[in-house]
Amino acid sequence: MRKITSAALAATSASALALFLSPAAYAANLTATVTNGGSVTATNSGNLVITDTTTGVAVTCTTSTGTGSIPNGVKSGASPLQVGTIGAISFTGCKGGGFTFTVTTNALPWKVNVTGATSGGVTAGSISGISAHASAAFGVCQMDIAGTAAGSYTNATGKLTAGGSGLVISNVTAGCLGIAGNGHSASLTGAYIVKNSGGTFPQINTTSP
Repeated sequence: MRKITSAALAATSASALALFLSPAAYAANLTATVTNGGSVTATNSGNLVITDTTTGVAVTCTTSTGTGSIPNGVKSGASPLQVGTIGAISFTGCKGGGFTFTVTTNALPWKVNVTGATSGGVTAGSISGISAHASAAFGVCQMDIAGTAAGSYTNATGKLTAGGSGLVISNVTAGCLGIAGNGHSASLTGAYIVKNSGGTFPQINTTSP
């Protein structure tokens, strides 16, 4: 009986240890406090550049504006922790690889997340659920871009900066002449200035226990 009991205890302990060591148990917990938020607008600061990291071909958009919501309050949870949404966004003046693109957005709203603690007024974050369709040359060249863009938000300037290569290109047509490829990762670089309805910058402060 003692052997059976000992074996059962050992199995239970092993199961508990496995659960404790699982990836979910190590997810970073964050607490984000938003003030000066609410309905927001976002206007690009400088060009936005999307680059196929395999071919090296970049598409540059000169103008982009969006609207969304970053509600005031305190939220806690595992990273990435959603603190807001982008409900509408547009891209114009998009050119690259010898084409002029019309870009339409899908699957809105996109999520605005924090991914790390605030340091020096700057919070690491991401925009997830991104989905867009690009078309050029009367539809001869078409492609889809989807995924997550990492970035950061600066309280003092309201600047939301995007960077990294968390996007994936798909549904590329032959008319694109090899400027992009299916399954290729894409990097996004650029920045937006975010303001609330009163014309001031939302404040996001995140802590990690």
